[in-house]
Amino acid sequence: MQAPAASPVERPAATAVLVGIAALAPIAVDVFLPSMPSMSREFETGTGTLSLAVTLFIFAFAGAQLFWGPCSDRAGRRPALLAGLALFVAGSILCLAAPSIPVLLLGRILQGLGGGAGPAIANAVVIDTYRRERAIGVLALITLSIALGPMVAPVVGGLIQQHASWRLVFALQAAIGLTLAAAFAALIPETNRSPDPSALALSRQAASYRRLFRSRTFITAALLMGLLFAGQLLFISTSSFVLVESLGASPVVFGLCFGFVSFGIMAGAAACRRLSSRWPPGRIVLLAASMGWLAAAVMAAFAVAGARSLPATVLPAFVILAGNGMARPAATATALGEFPETAGLASAVMGFIQMALASAASIAFSAALEPGPGALAGGMLAASTSALALLLLTRPPALSPRAPAPQTGAAAATGTPVHPSPPPR
Repeated sequence: MQAPAASPVERPAATAVLVGIAALAPIAVDVFLPSMPSMSREFETGTGTLSLAVTLFIFAFAGAQLFWGPCSDRAGRRPALLAGLALFVAGSILCLAAPSIPVLLLGRILQGLGGGAGPAIANAVVIDTYRRERAIGVLALITLSIALGPMVAPVVGGLIQQHASWRLVFALQAAIGLTLAAAFAALIPETNRSPDPSALALSRQAASYRRLFRSRTFITAALLMGLLFAGQLLFISTSSFVLVESLGASPVVFGLCFGFVSFGIMAGAAACRRLSSRWPPGRIVLLAASMGWLAAAVMAAFAVAGARSLPATVLPAFVILAGNGMARPAATATALGEFPETAGLASAVMGFIQMALASAASIAFSAALEPGPGALAGGMLAASTSALALLLLTRPPALSPRAPAPQTGAAAATGTPVHPSPPPR
């Protein structure tokens, strides 16, 4: 019996487009950071005011996911994503031409509102197209891109700032948005084969939210990733104070250490991709959470023992973020796979919960403790312990280490999505 033809989405070029779309927001956040001092001088404003260009983007990005997800369930993935990218490009052009800080901030808000379509819809396209273990592999590539973006974007932004103007940074973002839109339109067909005309209706959304929040697998996965991301965000937000001011690293050494720790996410995602064809997702997630907890415990032990050194902080942080990179694709694919008929909404809600929980934890930590090796170790241990405890206490069957192993053979080779039939609407 001849296997069905592979979906156009499974081609490497189409997968690369999805990976680029998911990485658009991290690039937009980090590529203009080297230009902030120059922008502050040009607009004659303080760094606190200019930092709103980051904060407002993140808030707009997080909230917009809750619109674009169900919008793609109603209108289809293609029109929703193309509309989001168009809004992102419009915001980039507004930033490029901004004559003042208020106009620049408005442009950043538009960028965030449009960029929110990226991860929500890219994840939904993957769930529409791939079986669970294949989805884990593609989501691992997306995780790789999300980790690589913050590593590469500041370097590119710094080169542009050194040889040109900060406005060219936003011209680059507009060009990236246009390129991704054109590539998506050319390479990726509509994958939502059962659009729901009532997906944006309040009653329909309320019913969908109830289904999501009644799923032990979905809630566990969303909270788990939020807790793991909280530890990651804690390192990102305090690492300069800890490594430079407390441990005496030079700016160059700090950059190398930060890049090394960020590479941990990529290493973990690559490991998840290799394991996904042999291990059930629950075993991958349990290994990742346990590995992160053990590394955080080692970091905390070093801090308690007074071992204040770069290796005592950087090496455990690398393993913790590797655990994050390993857990994310497996947990995401498993949780979203339960909601194929509302994959856009489920992806958006999961992303929002992760960002909201991690941001709240980071703000609370910053308000309670001064940055330092001990505080960083304690915060990362608290996040890792909470994540592992959540996984062990809730024990959702779909994330059980003893869940059935992925299928192999002809069925797996086709990549055909295996989803339950959508409920009648």
